[in-house]
Amino acid sequence: MPRPRIVIGVDIGGTKIKVAAVELASEGADHRLLIADEVPTPRTTPPVFYDRVAELIRAVRASAQEAGHDIQPVVSIAHPGRFLPDGTLARATTPNIGTVPGQFDGLNPAAELRRRLHLEVLAENDAISQMRYGLAALLRDPSTRPHLLGETVVYLGPGTGMGGGVARISRGGTVTPVTDGHLFDMQVPGIGDGTLTAEEVFTGPAIARRVATANEMLSPPIEPARGGRLDEILCGAAAPASHRQVAERIADEYGDVLAAIIHALHQGQVAKVRLETPSDGRVLRHVDEPDRAWSQADRALVRGAKRFLFGGFVGSSRGLGVRVRHRALERLAEQGLADIRIVAVPATSGDAGVLGAACAAAERGLPVTGAA
Repeated sequence: MPRPRIVIGVDIGGTKIKVAAVELASEGADHRLLIADEVPTPRTTPPVFYDRVAELIRAVRASAQEAGHDIQPVVSIAHPGRFLPDGTLARATTPNIGTVPGQFDGLNPAAELRRRLHLEVLAENDAISQMRYGLAALLRDPSTRPHLLGETVVYLGPGTGMGGGVARISRGGTVTPVTDGHLFDMQVPGIGDGTLTAEEVFTGPAIARRVATANEMLSPPIEPARGGRLDEILCGAAAPASHRQVAERIADEYGDVLAAIIHALHQGQVAKVRLETPSDGRVLRHVDEPDRAWSQADRALVRGAKRFLFGGFVGSSRGLGVRVRHRALERLAEQGLADIRIVAVPATSGDAGVLGAACAAAERGLPVTGAA
């Protein structure tokens, strides 16, 4: 009788690291999380960082084995950063891990953990893993599947940072990531002075800063001052009328930002910016440097895209995300782009990273079932 194949999935985020034993499903079904653990993302140097990730992986593997699960010698990692063809991390693409900018530049996450664990390790951009999970779930849904087949899909995942990915979906439903779509450093035209990046204006921390600013005029203030509280208010939680008005206003502002990002991508106008902060406090913006600019081929892939997958905490939230999405669609329709669809990643996506990493393991050829 076939026995399940189980791998370790790892999701490294700016806030937490989650490790899970994941049972790989047959085609058309969802992978199943069996045992999981998580820790706050440590703010430390790369050697200590990967030591701690390895410790957590060992602990989850041991727990799964003690529970009687047959664990494959494979670890699949969703890791922040833009991956170069040799598996190393591109310069200045991991702003939410480490203690100083650039600490993880040039490192190879798979090699770092392979050396510590003596297991096969796969690694890819965390947003690509989240996109894999979201698309797999949506392609199983008969109400959304027809709208995705044969399309280029752009994933936008605002959370602690701003993740992004691009995939082609065949007429038969095969998902092929075609660029890492790293979008945190993408310039957002029409917002502020037009030079701000997605990381600065469309993440959880950006929303928290906006709530803190609004709180200066509120008594009592919105507490805690974060996007999660706005989501609760917009879902109907008890709150003063002034708090609801502020929550709606901020959600609409971020709907405008989402529309601006989508419009730029649809036009293929992707300018990538590296921020530099000298000791004098200035912010220098270096645009489209050779090692981070999108190629003409990548720009052509997103130009004309009409399907956008909205994930991360913001995209998957039932109150905040829904209002942001509806506002963005209104703005895009005003610009003559009424045929664009923004599809939310399913709300049960707290495990999207680890399950998406497991998807990557399955898609790279790991057998799903084996003989007993």
